[in-house]
Amino acid sequence: MKRLFSIKNVLLCITFTVFLLFIKDNLDIVGNVFSTTAKILTPFIIGFFIAYILNYPFKFFETKVFGKMGQKREFMKKFRKPFSIIITYLLVSALIVVLIWIVVPQIASNISSLISNMPSYINSLMTRIHEFVAFLNERFAIQIDETSALDNIYTQIESYFTNDKLVNIAGETTNAVMNIIMSTTTGLYNFLMGVIISIYFLSAKEQLCGQIKKIAVAYIPIKYLPKVYEIVDITDTKCGRFLVGDIIDAAFVGCLHFVILSLLNIPYTPLISVLVGVTNIIPFFGPIIGTVPSALILVIIDPLSALIFLVINMVIQQLDGNLFKPKIIGSQVGLSSFWVLFSVLVGSALFGIPGMVLGTPIYAVIYYLVRKNVYNKIEDKGKIAKEALEFEVLNYAKIAEEQKRLREERENQQRERIKRLIHLEKFGSSDNESDTDSENKSDKE
Repeated sequence: MKRLFSIKNVLLCITFTVFLLFIKDNLDIVGNVFSTTAKILTPFIIGFFIAYILNYPFKFFETKVFGKMGQKREFMKKFRKPFSIIITYLLVSALIVVLIWIVVPQIASNISSLISNMPSYINSLMTRIHEFVAFLNERFAIQIDETSALDNIYTQIESYFTNDKLVNIAGETTNAVMNIIMSTTTGLYNFLMGVIISIYFLSAKEQLCGQIKKIAVAYIPIKYLPKVYEIVDITDTKCGRFLVGDIIDAAFVGCLHFVILSLLNIPYTPLISVLVGVTNIIPFFGPIIGTVPSALILVIIDPLSALIFLVINMVIQQLDGNLFKPKIIGSQVGLSSFWVLFSVLVGSALFGIPGMVLGTPIYAVIYYLVRKNVYNKIEDKGKIAKEALEFEVLNYAKIAEEQKRLREERENQQRERIKRLIHLEKFGSSDNESDTDSENKSDKE
């Protein structure tokens, strides 16, 4: 009780309460401070994520490819890290350039073709709908007056693709386009600065980690350090492997769609493959987000192609969920489908698209730590707690009796400890009295 209500603790509570009240009364100022800080730190955050992802190929080159460098000549060891960094960034840059050179023109061509041909696609779709309705009227004697409704829908859809409408839309969205250009420029600047900063992160990661450890040891109580190190290790294991594995898996799914759809001559294959692959990064909802717009595009163009795409996509997603993704990512996340859905919904509600991507690995860390703590608590309670988990052997009287026995054992242990302390104090006082008596006798003599 003395420790709990000490002057230091009371002052800390008062200071913390005043701080919370200050934040509540100045939410606008605090929000501006946070937004300004986030803007300043954005290149560093981007650089950290780039370095964190590229750390995996960097470690491969440093340990596997150049691991033996310097065995014969000692001075060559210092070239391991620079060579590994250079090759890592060259390979990644080459991969990005190849993707831009091959994929982006095809995607741009697909989008341009889709927009220009949309009126003819809609005409074809409306013709099919008319034919289908006529077939129903003739075959099943169903009187459906589709002319007025369908013509109205057709007119509304077609009006969005007329030149006058497009000119009006272009005139109204000039400011929006300028804002997009400015945000794109800012994003490009932050990305380029992030790439440069990521090089420094990779080259000085040992030094930075050492500095962070020194700060942690200096300011965190020693008894909490093992738990902090455990949280960092679990976060690195689950988040790191999940992010890198998810990116590899999404690229694999996109490439697989591209190959199969190209062989079957499905229209707009590059656009659909990129859309499916990129959205596959998002857990649980990613395949749905990529499949629905792709299927709608193909339905407008050719319903048979849409049906073929849906069958192929379903087969690939099943293989990916049950075979490819477990092999690539492994069992590092360890969450059931319900908790994956929960983490994606909560993450998207709080942080948008980044929350959808990062929500699952972050929640996996929280889930692991809570689960471990629960099992430790059950272990501490002994055999009766383990039996209580099985409802068929659950015996409330037995549990109460066991808990009573445990309390009595603790009380007996406390009594014995107090008796020993009292005995030691008495023994020490009697020794002191005998020592003083002997000293008095010697003085008298």
